[in-house]
Amino acid sequence: MIGLPDGLQSSILANYCDGKSIALFFEAAASSRPLRGVIFDVIRDALVGRYLHLSQTCYRTHDEIRDVLDIIREEIRKSRAMLSSDGTIMCYNDLTEFSDMASKRISDWCAIIEYFDAMKFQASDNHGYFTLWIGSLEMQSGFGRLRNASISSAYWSVTAMDFLYNELELNNHYLMHPASDGTVLVSATESYFGMLQVESENDEKVLDRIEYSLSNDPSSSRFILVPSQMEYEPTMGFCRNQYFPSTQRGLAFLWDGQDDGDFEDTLSKLAENIKRVLLRMKS
Repeated sequence: MIGLPDGLQSSILANYCDGKSIALFFEAAASSRPLRGVIFDVIRDALVGRYLHLSQTCYRTHDEIRDVLDIIREEIRKSRAMLSSDGTIMCYNDLTEFSDMASKRISDWCAIIEYFDAMKFQASDNHGYFTLWIGSLEMQSGFGRLRNASISSAYWSVTAMDFLYNELELNNHYLMHPASDGTVLVSATESYFGMLQVESENDEKVLDRIEYSLSNDPSSSRFILVPSQMEYEPTMGFCRNQYFPSTQRGLAFLWDGQDDGDFEDTLSKLAENIKRVLLRMKS
């Protein structure tokens, strides 16, 4: 394909390749010195086409996703490449004032494509198909650790992925029952946001013990498990499955979706959060 006109290469990549394939094509072509001066433009135009398709076709009814994809597409469109003194392809953009190795930027842009492609194929799940966080959760009560739990939702926002990573992973030591009754959680019975699921046999055994310990009574402190830093003022938590069909094993994730995250800051960390989720999805 290298011998084809640049525009045709971009078109083929945009219409027939996934994010990982586009990234690999760039790495292979960039290893050839004669191609280093032109390959970035080929990849840039392909990515612009891929993002346009995702925004206008796959996610046209999801306002925030469409806006995020359009912002990144404009960033890509205005990006340019130059060769450093050692032959490394550098990427710069006067609009966003960044300068970085082209391989890193393209890797980030392609990971975002890979994520939204994967979420598109999960759309058959009627209860939400955006995987927002994957990780391990310890239980204070001694029931054990969920080593590979995932939270998915029908709702996606650029700030939610970062917020859940901070609150469930960086700030949280374990899940526990709140200090007061379940009514502390604002509109607990109305704030169903998504679901927590596990896949491994060991995690399912831990989940069984957790479900057995939980109460169906929202006025009981045993109704919900919350992150340890939210013991006294919980704004999110996990309860028994009362919100989706019994065929779906897991815990209901209660949260009002209010994270007060800064859009621009979390957008700058989107690729990092997405790469973490993608890596854990494959583990």
